[in-house]
Amino acid sequence: MAESRKIYTSQQYYANFEGDSGNTPANFQGLGYYSRASLEDIINNFIVAYIGEDKALAKVPRYEVDFWAQRGMQEFSYDILHSEKSVEIELGPALQFPLPQDYVNYVKVSHIGEDGRKNVLLPVRTVGNPTAILQDGNHNFLYDSDGEVQVAAKSTAITRFQDPNNPANRSQSAQDYYNNNYNDDNFSYFNKRYGSNPEDMTGAGVFFIDTVKGIIFFDGTFSGRADNLVVLDYISDGLADNGDLSKVYVPKLAEDALYAYMLYNLSKLRPSSAQLAPLYRKEASSKMRNTKIRLSNYKSEEMAQVLRGKSKWIKH
Repeated sequence: MAESRKIYTSQQYYANFEGDSGNTPANFQGLGYYSRASLEDIINNFIVAYIGEDKALAKVPRYEVDFWAQRGMQEFSYDILHSEKSVEIELGPALQFPLPQDYVNYVKVSHIGEDGRKNVLLPVRTVGNPTAILQDGNHNFLYDSDGEVQVAAKSTAITRFQDPNNPANRSQSAQDYYNNNYNDDNFSYFNKRYGSNPEDMTGAGVFFIDTVKGIIFFDGTFSGRADNLVVLDYISDGLADNGDLSKVYVPKLAEDALYAYMLYNLSKLRPSSAQLAPLYRKEASSKMRNTKIRLSNYKSEEMAQVLRGKSKWIKH
């Protein structure tokens, strides 16, 4: 069953954080365990509360309950739950790294500055990673012993994108560009920046994600930097540990909505309860909306502090 009471004393709960191994419980569930319920507990609770004689569902095999619980976890992760994860990686000379195993979509990619703050990087839309077919001196395709066309390990497009000697990858701030030309009495540059694309006007570097191969590439401006720490904030489907559902957690604020989601999807597939499916659908929709509000985590004081800047002029 889901935890509805404290299972640790205060000393046991804080022992692991304080390095007190002697008082750390063997089955310690981590700090903040009480605010969450495992998916395994939710499945067990649902079977007890909703399935059986004179209940909403007369008979449902457990594997169906497991399926809809995990399906609900995925949908909630995309739209309701705070399922964002972050990984910090130091870029090597290859200027690339593989996407995490449970990656679904990225939220943002950032470079860590000397102050420890995230500097958001922008994606580049004009770069791709096509399959590069090997050719001979006459531009004919090369084939292997099985008669299949041979391909290069990396496309020329990505190689040029990551080349630090490519002039396009040697970024220069607008202020430096102006001052350097002004000091040299070089006025031929005037008006040459007119009409430039704002998304390309960045000196922080750009990235490209190849979702097919599962690799994120960074451009040549990252080459040779002393500190190449980047952070990938991404959305997970929440089921990375679904081999053990006791390690898949749902916030207790979303627990009731997940029950309603499971009840609706299980009832609509059964003739005995299909007539109640529209009612269950409305209930699930209402509880999912309430869960979004609960998890939105708005604080009036924090919002007021942000809105104090509303009098500032915003230039377009």
